[in-house]
Amino acid sequence: MNYEPSDQNRARTIFDLIAIGLVVTIMTAIHYTNYHYEMNYHILLQFAYYLPVIYAAMRFGPAGGILSGLLITLLILPFMMSMHDMDPSAMVTQWVEIGLINVIGWLTGFLSQQERRAKQKYQLALSVQQELVEKLKQEGMERERLEEEIRQTERLTALGHMSAGLAHEIRNPLGIMKVSIQLLAQEKVNDSVVAEYCRVLLEECERLNRLVSEFLNFARPNEPARRRITLGEILDEGVTLIQPALMQHHIELKQARNQVDKEEVEVDPDQMKQVILNILLNAIDAQGEGGVIQLEGVRKDSFVGFAVSDKGPGIGPDSMPYIYDPFFTTKEKGTGLGLSVVHRILDQHAGRIATTNRKGGGVQVEILLPLI
Repeated sequence: MNYEPSDQNRARTIFDLIAIGLVVTIMTAIHYTNYHYEMNYHILLQFAYYLPVIYAAMRFGPAGGILSGLLITLLILPFMMSMHDMDPSAMVTQWVEIGLINVIGWLTGFLSQQERRAKQKYQLALSVQQELVEKLKQEGMERERLEEEIRQTERLTALGHMSAGLAHEIRNPLGIMKVSIQLLAQEKVNDSVVAEYCRVLLEECERLNRLVSEFLNFARPNEPARRRITLGEILDEGVTLIQPALMQHHIELKQARNQVDKEEVEVDPDQMKQVILNILLNAIDAQGEGGVIQLEGVRKDSFVGFAVSDKGPGIGPDSMPYIYDPFFTTKEKGTGLGLSVVHRILDQHAGRIATTNRKGGGVQVEILLPLI
C-alpha cells in the first residue's frame, strides 16, 4: 500500500517516465549513430533495452511493460530495416530479441501486478485482523466493566440491608442519649466543666445522627423522579451550592462546558445535584488549600456529562479497586459513602462513572449520562 502523499506520487511518476524515456532515447541514439559497427555490437547493445523495460513493468505493471516494449520496437524497427547486408541468422536473432523484450516486459508487469495485489490483500487481511482484535479487546473490557458493576451492585445491596438494620438499632439509643445530655446540661448550667462536656457530647451525637441518616439514605434509596432538563442547569445549581466551600478553601473553579450545556438528559435533578456536590466536595478535600479545580464538559458516543479534575495526591493503586465500596474511605473523618451513593444514583440513571489518576498529579472523575 502506498502511503506517500499524492503530490509526491505524481512527481515520482513524472520522474520515472522521464528517466525511462531518456534511457531508451540515449540507447536508440547510440544504435543510429554507430550504425557502421559490427552487428554483434548492436546485438549486445540491444540487451540493454531489458533494463528500462523491466523497470517500467515493475513500476507501472503490465501496461508499463507492454508500452515500453512497443516503444522500443517502433524506435529500433527503422534501424533494422535499413541493415540490408545483415546476415539472415543475425536478423532472426534481432527479431527474437525484440520479441523477448516485449514478452519479458509483459511478464514482469504481470508478476509485479500480482505481487501488488497479494500485498494489498495481505494488508487488508492484517487490517481486518487488527480491527477484530481491537473489537474483541473492547468487548472484553466492556464485559469486565459490566461484571464489576454487577458485583458492586450486589455488594451495595447486601451492605445496604445491613446498614438499614444497624442504623435503626443505633438511632433509638442515640435519641435517648441526646435527650439525657440536654437535660443534664440544663441542670448543670452553672457548672462550666460539665456544660463543656455536654456541649462536646451533643456535637458528637449530632455527628452520629448525620452518619446514621446517611446510612439510611444509602440503604433505602428513593426512586428517581426523572424529568427532562439541560445538563447546564444541573451543573449551574451544583456550582452555586459548592461556592461557599470553594471560598472557604480559597480554591478557584475553572469551567469549560459550553459544548454540553444545551444537551438534555432525563434525570432526577435533586439526585444529580447530590452527585455533583459529592464529586466536587471530594475534589476540594483532595485539593486542600488553594489551587484550581477543573469542571469540563464531556461527550462520548451516546453519552454526555462532565469531568472534575483536582491536583491532589491522587489515589493509591491499592485503594483504587475499592473506592466505590460502601464505608471504604481514606479520609480521617470520612464515612466512605460519598462515591457509593454516586455510583448507586448513576446505576439508577443508566449512567457511568470513571475515576483515574492524572499524569500530572491529582484525580479526574468522569460522570456520563445517556443522551435523550
